[in-house]
Order: sequence, then C-alpha cells, then structure tokens
Amino acid sequence: MSESTRLGRARGKMLPVSIVAVALIALLAIVPVASAATPNPVASATTTLTIKSSVMKSLKKAGVKLTAVKPAKLKGSKLTLTVNGGEIEAATGKGIIAHGGGLKIKAGKKSVTLKSFSLNSKNKSLSAKVGGKNVKLAALASVTSSRLGFGNSIAAKKVKLTSAGDKALNKALAPAKKKGQKAPKPAFKANTVLGSSTTQVEPLTDNVLPTGTMTFAGSPGLLGKLAKAEVKVELIAPTTEASILTYNSPLSGGTISPLGTSGTVNSSGGLKLTQKLKLEALGQEANTSITLGSIGVDLAAKTSSVEVIGESTFVEPGSNPAKKPLNLGNLGRSSIADLTISSTPNPATRTVAVSATGAIQPVAAEVLNGFVKVHEISTIEKLTPEEAEKAYIELVLEGATPGPETEAKAAKIGQERAEKKAAEEAKELEIKSGETLGTYSFVATGE
Repeated sequence: MSESTRLGRARGKMLPVSIVAVALIALLAIVPVASAATPNPVASATTTLTIKSSVMKSLKKAGVKLTAVKPAKLKGSKLTLTVNGGEIEAATGKGIIAHGGGLKIKAGKKSVTLKSFSLNSKNKSLSAKVGGKNVKLAALASVTSSRLGFGNSIAAKKVKLTSAGDKALNKALAPAKKKGQKAPKPAFKANTVLGSSTTQVEPLTDNVLPTGTMTFAGSPGLLGKLAKAEVKVELIAPTTEASILTYNSPLSGGTISPLGTSGTVNSSGGLKLTQKLKLEALGQEANTSITLGSIGVDLAAKTSSVEVIGESTFVEPGSNPAKKPLNLGNLGRSSIADLTISSTPNPATRTVAVSATGAIQPVAAEVLNGFVKVHEISTIEKLTPEEAEKAYIELVLEGATPGPETEAKAAKIGQERAEKKAAEEAKELEIKSGETLGTYSFVATGE
C-alpha cells in the first residue's frame, strides 16, 4: 500500500492506522521453513581404512610407500580420513560421504596421490580422484549400518580393489620400460581385498518425526490486552486447548541438530484471532481476523514463525473506490517472535527437549495493535452519547440555556471526552515490541 490509510475518529479526524497496513505488508518477509527430507546432511565424521597386514607386507616388498595427505592420518596400517561433507539416510545408513585429505603412494621414482575420497554406502563403493580423474577404487562387501545416537556407524568387512582402481594405480606407478627389459610386476591386482573400513557419521541435522506436541502458553499480559480489545482466540484443528491460554499442536516434522542448536521444528493447526465490532457511525461492521497457522521454532535463528493470513471487512472511511487496508490475504510464513531457548539433547533416545520464551517482534506488535486501533474507534462511538449527555447536564446546571445551541456544545465536549478516554485505554492496551508473547515447549524425536 503506497498511500496513507486511516482508521477512526480523533477530535473529528480519522485515527491513523497506516502503520498497521504497512506492518502487515512487512510480514511478507518470508522465513523459510525446513521441511523433513532424507537424507540428512553430514556435519562431521571419520572413516578408518584398515589395510590387511598381508597387503602391507606385499607393498613393502614391492618398494611401495604410503604417506597420508593432511588432514588424513596414517598410523601403521590404519588410514583415518576426516569427512568434509555428504549426506546420509538416518534409517538405512545409505548415502555419500565426502572426505578431505588423501593418500600418497610412491613406488620408486613414481608417485600418485589419491584425493577426494568418497564412500558411497548405497552402491557400496569407495572412489577417489587419481590424477584429477574420479575413479571407483574399491567395492565394499558385507556392509552393515547401525545407529550411533543421532548418527550412524557404517562398516564394510571387505574393501576390494576394482579393475578400474587396479589400472589407474598401476598406470600411474609403472616405471619407464627399458628396451629389452620385461615389464615389471604390477604392485596392485584387481579383486585384492585391501582390508576393511569403518565410518562414524554425525549429522548436521536429523529429520524430526511427526510425533509429540508443541505446547504454546500465551502470555496473560499480552492476550489479556487483546481480550480487552474484544479479540477472541479460536483454535485451528488439530490444535487443542490444554488449559486457559495454553494450547497443544501436534508436531508435523522439521529438522533438529543433535545438540538442539539448529534446525526448525514445525507444528500443525494454529490459532485464529478474531474481532467483530459494529461501527455504526461509519455504517459498517469491522470483522477482522489474523490466522497464525503452523507454529514453527527456528533453533538457529532463535525465532518463532507462523503462516499468516489477514482478513477484514473493515472499509477505509472516505475511500473511493472502497479500500480494505487490513484485508491482505495470505502473507506466507513470517517471523513473529525472538526466542530465548533452552535445549536438552538425549542421544540415546534421539530426542531433544526444547523450552523457549518468545518476545514479540516490532512488526508483529504493530499488526496486533490493529485490533487495538479498531477497538478505539468502537469505544469512541460507544462513549460519545453518554459523555455528551453528561456534558449537557453540566452546562445546563452551570446556567446555559437548554436548546440546540447547548446540545451542539455538549456534543462537541462529549466527543472530546470520549476520544480522550478511548485514547487512554488504547495506550494501556498497546502491544509493545519486546513484550512476552508466550512460551513454547516440545520434545523433538529424530529419525
């Protein structure tokens, strides 16, 4: 909305509410919500390749030396590779795990460095870059996967050299052939069982199962102000009322980190705030509602968000054609509160218990103050006749002549008094940025 809009009367003028419309539009700042997806992104892990003693002896006999490329480490027959990325299905342990560092293999004057190791537990293979080309070095056999808290432990009893790996390594390490000399025996042979591997993976975030509930306990102070502004709280199924001002919504999914410091947990249902007021002086009914659906908690941003829909029959007075500044429709997912969060993880059960206190954000506060503005108009209308009658009696008692002139003067005084009282009440009901919106609590269960 580019032009200013106004909502009610103050000293014969309309009360400004452009800030309400602007605030509602500002809610269009979308906060993305993480949706449940597989596989999980990998945060950290290690893969240990244990080379068979017979293979180590054979390589030593052939004059082949192995050296780890940092950050990989080689101690005896164990090569430990650090993981720098990838993704994995929590339930099955299937996925692709990327590693940093590498392994340098030297035979005589020739050497080759294997980099960017990639373990694929889905197609059971181990690949690496050899001379800049990605090569499937080995096939994994007897692969098993087990849960390790939120993560996974993946083991392969056999790591068997492939023909592609055999060719790539022997080609890179083969010494120059001299005239009349027999070709040297290759250091590597396809189908050789090089050893075994073990990978331990910790996910960046785990998918949240749609089980359990999110409890939102609204602040008595803030919701009390809305109640005085004649705003009612309605439930959006399947949200239920646990007790006064406390509501339960089933968790619908999301993601959560093992420590409960990142990820977004979502719920279904929600709350609908409605206000129905008759503005007789304006000849209309102002029926306004704000839907706060699918409450979500972003653990990294430390914010709460909802799906917002603003609907209203209120028509801006004097507008031609008629304008409905509060009837803005579906505004999408928007952040409404800043959270102070406490998380308690339990790796054994793959759960994270979360409790948080929400402080309402500036834009959300302005949106809710739209209810207060409309209520101020209604209050002025209700108080004006009563205050005008009191003023008329006072004027007559003070010696004014009864009649139209005194009535007009009393009406003006009554209007001013009604506006003053309504403004004082509106100030008391004003919702300020930083006020406590309420508390959130839930237990998120990972896959």
